[in-house]
Amino acid sequence: MVKKLRTYLKEGFTYSGLEISESEKGEAYYLLELKKSKGELLITNKKELESLDALPSSIQKKYPIFLCINTSDILMKKVDFNNNTNVEAIVYQAFPNIDLNNFYYEVIQKEKSPVVTLSRRESVDSILRQLQELKVKISTFSLGVSALTNVIPYLEEETMIVSNHEINIINKTIESLTLAKAENKRLYKINGLELSSSYLLSFSQILGNLNQSARSTNFIEVTENLKWEFRNFRIFNQVLKFSLVFFIVLLLGNFFAYNSYHEEVGHLNAAMEATSSKKDELTFLDASVKRKQERVETLSKSSNSKATYYLDLFAQRIPTSILLSDIKYQPLAKPVRENKPILLEEGTMLVSGISKDVNAFSFWVEELEKEEWINSVETLDYDYAGKSTSNFLIEIGFHEDR
Repeated sequence: MVKKLRTYLKEGFTYSGLEISESEKGEAYYLLELKKSKGELLITNKKELESLDALPSSIQKKYPIFLCINTSDILMKKVDFNNNTNVEAIVYQAFPNIDLNNFYYEVIQKEKSPVVTLSRRESVDSILRQLQELKVKISTFSLGVSALTNVIPYLEEETMIVSNHEINIINKTIESLTLAKAENKRLYKINGLELSSSYLLSFSQILGNLNQSARSTNFIEVTENLKWEFRNFRIFNQVLKFSLVFFIVLLLGNFFAYNSYHEEVGHLNAAMEATSSKKDELTFLDASVKRKQERVETLSKSSNSKATYYLDLFAQRIPTSILLSDIKYQPLAKPVRENKPILLEEGTMLVSGISKDVNAFSFWVEELEKEEWINSVETLDYDYAGKSTSNFLIEIGFHEDR
């Protein structure tokens, strides 16, 4: 699992192979895209490009590109007799008196029937610069048909045709190479994949990378730098993508958590408002109860006074000519109102009735004024109701503390 993740971060599981070749019409570009899935390679795209400028729009830059340079600037030569395994010695045997400081070389089959491929450095570097200007990152490159050694073990044919060469094979070894026209195309079946000869070198490049095949070249440092640049580019983009996804998920998580918290706070606020409303109602009811209790206490206080005693004394002084109709002990000072305190005229008694004798009424009033418990007697009303009767209303003030 860790190895798979490391591979995904470094290069992914989709690979592109690009061959730059030549035909009678000029340079030709063959692009092949493969995807590795469940241990198998699947062809996801293949096309011939009209120019190198069309490459950026035809590839996914996050996947590695393996370049095969197979133009007329490439020189290839097979060494028929070789008794040396030193790579540079083999190159000098194929191309005597050559200055390797000015050339890139690649050698295949060095143990037996070596094939040496050579190209001027400036030609290869020019192509690499052109791709760099197009912002296309190459993972590695090879020269001529050198990459074919990766696919020969999987083929049964003794004659192979690639984009511009015909190759004879004996015992899985390249025996000879001759130029061929690009129009001479063949179809090859490799482990279930059907490929045209135009894409065989691109496929071989990808296969060599997957098999991590060893190579004999003098541009290993160049390809390692290219591979390092691409991997840094991919890792940076993948980490950036994962970081963005992580922060988006984190923000979404925070949003949902905040939303849940906000809803909970809303419920709590609603509950608090309901509680506050009920509290206000309870406060109002409590105040109402207190007011009513005050009224009851006021009336109770009044009832617990000497009312009975005073009324009894008063009744003893009523003459026979006086008929009482109403007695109000400590009457209300004002009518009872909602949310207002009850006010009583303390120490006061209102007496109303009918008098049959005016002289007896006057004498009765005078006698009341002489009582010790009475403070004052005031006639508020005295109206004649008939020949011998009159309606009266008197106010008696008394000493509450006696």
